[in-house]
Amino acid sequence: MRRIRLMVVGPPPFLPPLVRRAWNGAGIELQGPVAAADLAAALSTSRADGAVIDVDYEAPTLLNVVELLDMLGVPALFASARPDNRGGFTFSQHPTTINAIVNQLLGANEITLQ
Repeated sequence: MRRIRLMVVGPPPFLPPLVRRAWNGAGIELQGPVAAADLAAALSTSRADGAVIDVDYEAPTLLNVVELLDMLGVPALFASARPDNRGGFTFSQHPTTINAIVNQLLGANEITLQ
């Protein structure tokens, strides 16, 4: 089974060590966190199967990030580090959220945590 690589776009607190360990244990390599301003350089030196973007960025920054990822054909979604009662994705160490994000980004054929 190939290892999934996801780029994490956000400030350092968006990817705490506990979250990184959980995703790594699920067979998913998280690259970053990478600041939005540094994303182009990071993507030029690594391959990403998808990206998780911190939804707390300002709207113009989010648009720039999405445009770059679209141009490179990298699927992406927005997530919050905090549970959101409005729905959306929470970037955490919980297996259900890991599965939800991977399935949304890469399709239901990807196998993650059982």
